[in-house]
Amino acid sequence: MVRTMAATVTKLLTGDFYKTLLDSIFDAVYMVDVHGTILYWNESCSRISGYTAKEMRGLNFGDTPFAGIEDKSTISVREKTHGISIVLETGMPGTWKGYVCRKNGQRIPVESHISAIRNDKGQITGAIEVFRDISAHVSLEDSHRQLLQMSRKDQLTGLCNRSAVSELLKAEIERSRRYKQLLSVIMVDIDHFKRVNDNYGHDVGDKVLARIGSVLSHNLRQPDAVGRWGGEEFLVIVPNNGAEAAAHLAERIRKFIKINPIEEVPGPITASFGVAQLRPEQGPDQLLYQADMALYKAKSDGRDRVVIASGDLETPIQ
Repeated sequence: MVRTMAATVTKLLTGDFYKTLLDSIFDAVYMVDVHGTILYWNESCSRISGYTAKEMRGLNFGDTPFAGIEDKSTISVREKTHGISIVLETGMPGTWKGYVCRKNGQRIPVESHISAIRNDKGQITGAIEVFRDISAHVSLEDSHRQLLQMSRKDQLTGLCNRSAVSELLKAEIERSRRYKQLLSVIMVDIDHFKRVNDNYGHDVGDKVLARIGSVLSHNLRQPDAVGRWGGEEFLVIVPNNGAEAAAHLAERIRKFIKINPIEEVPGPITASFGVAQLRPEQGPDQLLYQADMALYKAKSDGRDRVVIASGDLETPIQ
């Protein structure tokens, strides 16, 4: 049967028309017999892989350097050969994405489809694989992913921007309601920030913002999230905690900010904090309004302090 299959393929492809047709298409095409031995290897296979038809014909695909990638982040030789084996054993076509290794050692991403070849009696006598180099597509996806990440980040502080942290807050509110868990937020505002910009310049102001962003991101728990809300304001989301626990977190951050001066600014940098806990009837706007009111009180009471929204706890944290 194997000899018959090889003879059939050879006969089919000796005709100039069919060979020219298969060699001219963009996609790589090769055929194997029922044991995985390569019977045909078109020009695009050679172009993509770097291996000529003369080098590849007669080899078992699983033993070729072309398939010889052993990398946990890619499809392995066993997985790749297994895909061909499944098609040969079941006749079911298979589609996959992974990597192949060129002759020069370069890894390239490919998209592939494997189908069974049958004789006149419907018996499986081999398989045909068609694949293409998708490097450009993968590169475009990577670029899109990077742009998406950039669009969700504040470029100065590296934190989530307002849009991204707003989405996170909505998701956390939904999760809090679903699982009946506590949720609090902390609104942070740098004290006298306009004075810093006016007296020392916007470059120093940017440095202050970046420093505060770093302090916030390095002093939160794993479930917490923080983003730049706008200007000199930041928003911290504190899941699974009520107002009192969130206020103690805010107090720890307040002290840390105060004892870490900026070289260009004489005297300490301070910040004010407004804390609010999600109530059953509230959505994100109402929750943020409560935090804003607490922050306003912290500012009006002298700044450099943490205040919990009225109705959660009445007393400021000193």
